[in-house]
Amino acid sequence: MNRRAVVTALVAVVLLVVGVLCVAHGVDTAPSTGGLLVSPVPLTRVLGAWVASGVVLVTAALVCGIDAVARWRAASRTERADRSGA
Repeated sequence: MNRRAVVTALVAVVLLVVGVLCVAHGVDTAPSTGGLLVSPVPLTRVLGAWVASGVVLVTAALVCGIDAVARWRAASRTERADRSGA
């Protein structure tokens, strides 16, 4: 297997994990009363910068994943051509 494809795949996995963690950190579902004297209800609050950076990182992970697959396929195609031509 091509070493560049492996490195690109590892980068994709790291970007994906960090991106998912950013999105999870950016969505807050803590119970809140909203300042009223009533029982707390689940309130979803979105922290835009965390979610936006998470989306960017997940998108970069997808692009890296596509690149890793393309590199792996190109390397295996080259290996097959070398074997059949030799």
